Amino acid sequence: MQETRSQGRLVGIDLARSAALISMYIAHTAPSPGPGGVLNLSEFLTAPLFALLLGASAALSAQRMAFPALFASSVVRGIALIALGLWIGGWGAQVDIVLEYLGLLSLVMAPLVYLPAWLLGLVAAAAFWFAQEARAYFAADYQAALAHGSYWSYFYDWAFTGHNYQVLTLLTYACVGAILAPALLTWTAAAEAVLAVAATGVTGLIFWYSRTAVPEFLPYTSTRLEIAFSLAASVAVLAWCLLLGRVLGGQKVLAPFLAAGRMTLSLYVLQVGLLALYARNAVAQGWPVSDDSWLIMGGLILVSLLFAGLWERLLGATPFRRGLLETPLAWVSGRG
Repeated sequence: MQETRSQGRLVGIDLARSAALISMYIAHTAPSPGPGGVLNLSEFLTAPLFALLLGASAALSAQRMAFPALFASSVVRGIALIALGLWIGGWGAQVDIVLEYLGLLSLVMAPLVYLPAWLLGLVAAAAFWFAQEARAYFAADYQAALAHGSYWSYFYDWAFTGHNYQVLTLLTYACVGAILAPALLTWTAAAEAVLAVAATGVTGLIFWYSRTAVPEFLPYTSTRLEIAFSLAASVAVLAWCLLLGRVLGGQKVLAPFLAAGRMTLSLYVLQVGLLALYARNAVAQGWPVSDDSWLIMGGLILVSLLFAGLWERLLGATPFRRGLLETPLAWVSGRG
């Protein structure tokens, strides 16, 4: 078995971030559902997996940082993500920007990761149970705030009523990630394999049940069935990535994916920039208005892996090794 750490990080977590990145490209640009609708699963997986990993990372940071330091760092990171999300949201890409939601989630998770696991479990259960109800309950408040031009409309949108994302929904995944985090440092290969198989089995069972339980099983609905499915799928991907990182962590074949997993923020913004560039030029160039294309999807994946790999090769031994945006964010948030 290979060492499960690379440059002080768990290889499996970097692989899981890379998996979330690729899932995002598929969700944003795949032109068809794929065989048996398999590519549609990316719509259920991407944001929940990012939230799960955010919770796990926050909990791991809490093991080496006191609450005041972690909270201050999370405030800076959260504000930076929100500001960046608002900025790139105006670029014109055909993408619903998730950074504002993850920024607010980062603020929420900063104090929660110091709770005992059973309390985190209760928070996750409450978010799971009430997410859809809260979405409906606060819809009128969001519309009223929007009509009056109030900044509260942003809060309602990000926290409860967002079209595709809501912090309350994402909180379920983040809390589960925080609960799992301490075990990431001590799990054996057998434990990872058991979790991977069990979570995959639960994912399959929920999907099978969904075929008869609802007329159409859709993502971004905040239903309990959707959240349960996305949670099981996210845990399964994390567990399989941990196992793969343990087995192949030292192999060069994983190097581009590990590099991409270490700089997902930079690659997210790069993706939005490229899709915005496409949107601005599509009509003039006679291209399809929609950016859903196998060529664009494959190009984004290839460009991301090449960019991350080249960055690590050229700057991996410098203070800028974290990434184009990750490095300054680490400095200003005190995690440099």
